[in-house]
Amino acid sequence: MQGSPVTIISIDRGRRTKKAEDFLNEQKAVHTILNDPDRSAFAAYKIAGIPTTVVVDHAGRVMFRHVGFGEGMQEQFAKEIETLLAWLGEA
Repeated sequence: MQGSPVTIISIDRGRRTKKAEDFLNEQKAVHTILNDPDRSAFAAYKIAGIPTTVVVDHAGRVMFRHVGFGEGMQEQFAKEIETLLAWLGEA
């Protein structure tokens, strides 16, 4: 999502799956991967399952949350991000 006010950050415990890698490459997304050795981010965002996706707005509010990644999730993420950008007047 080059040129948009969207940042993708992962807190990973392991390798990224091929499906996730393909999605990021298709979207030309800038993707930062962070380590969370003391699991403070996991606790802050109530991460219980991997992968969990949390869409956070510019003020740090959790707007959308998903556990797992499967068929149709790419389209769901795109709709949610478009909705959030429109709400923020960025679209």
